[in-house]
Amino acid sequence: MDVYYTLKKRACQEIKIKGSRFIGYTRSIDSRDEAEAFVSEISKKHNDATHICYAYRLGVGNDSIFQSRDGGEPSGTAGKPILNSINGRELTDVICVVVRYFGGIKLGIGGLARAYRECAGKVLDKGGTIERFITSTLRIIFHYDLTGPMMNLISRYQCQIEKTVYGEKTELLLQIRQSRADIFERDALNITNGQITILREEILDH
Repeated sequence: MDVYYTLKKRACQEIKIKGSRFIGYTRSIDSRDEAEAFVSEISKKHNDATHICYAYRLGVGNDSIFQSRDGGEPSGTAGKPILNSINGRELTDVICVVVRYFGGIKLGIGGLARAYRECAGKVLDKGGTIERFITSTLRIIFHYDLTGPMMNLISRYQCQIEKTVYGEKTELLLQIRQSRADIFERDALNITNGQITILREEILDH
């Protein structure tokens, strides 16, 4: 499968449970640095909060990485429920931060976990989801007189042209859905009678 889902837009959502305020923030991210920067941003905004907890997930499949923090709450009552909310929606490349202002009434272990899970779920749902694809980056080089047939093939496979260099030969840098790369390569070799160079690597289409 070359399809994955991430957050459509940045969002904020607040809920109140037994006097405590839980404020959730979420956004899409491309790296750990972006995740850490977002946590820092929210921490500065709520420097008087009782707890600042978060979880994030990056990548897909075997390359997926995740992190969660309880922010001073009992172990497993904040970061893990937030991460479970992300995983339950099959999202990746996303971070969710939940800020808590204690209202004077203790919620207990189970109550805390439910509160963080609920707040995270609501803000993630508010942010919506968007479908993305794992793509292959193809660098293709062919004789100039094959430009017409190749451009038709590129259009048929809905490739995105990132760069074009014209010279003695035409060189194109393309992005194509991973699941379509093999058959595209086969068709490109067929219509050019093998007179084409194709170099490929897989990347996430952010």
